Amino acid sequence: MIIFKIVLSILIVFCATKIGIEIAKKYVLRESELYEFKNAFKIMETKIRYTYEPLKEIFEYIAQTIETKNVSSFFKIASEKLETVSAKRAWEEAIEGVNFNLNKEDIIDIKGFGKLLGKTDKIGQMSEIELVVSLIDKQIGQASKEREKNEKLYKKIGLIFGIGLVIILI
Repeated sequence: MIIFKIVLSILIVFCATKIGIEIAKKYVLRESELYEFKNAFKIMETKIRYTYEPLKEIFEYIAQTIETKNVSSFFKIASEKLETVSAKRAWEEAIEGVNFNLNKEDIIDIKGFGKLLGKTDKIGQMSEIELVVSLIDKQIGQASKEREKNEKLYKKIGLIFGIGLVIILI
């Protein structure tokens, strides 16, 4: 009976700690996705500035280059949607088609870029990219602060909750 209680206690603490780690992971993933979007916009800016590739090809290239699954999927979906709808609509549908770890402000900033996508000249597109990159930089700063604050907090809360639950049950 005592061995059962010990094993159960260890299992409860482990599971509660794992839940805390999974909650904390969302903050890390948000920051990572923002960095990847920033990289994607830098790639897009370079491609627009130095090549005359259509958006579809640029999106395909970014989808293959970016390592983060959600951001890569976003550009893959946007590339596929460009075959049937406008650039603005493809951008919006791609945002809706991916389950990001981003918060509402991040999505609004990224979604806002799509409003003028493909509607302005090369210089206009580059200035829009610069604007969205500066907005993403701001969001990265906030995400970093939130991650630093909340990552440790949720890990510790998970552990403490597990220990507390074991104490209550014993």
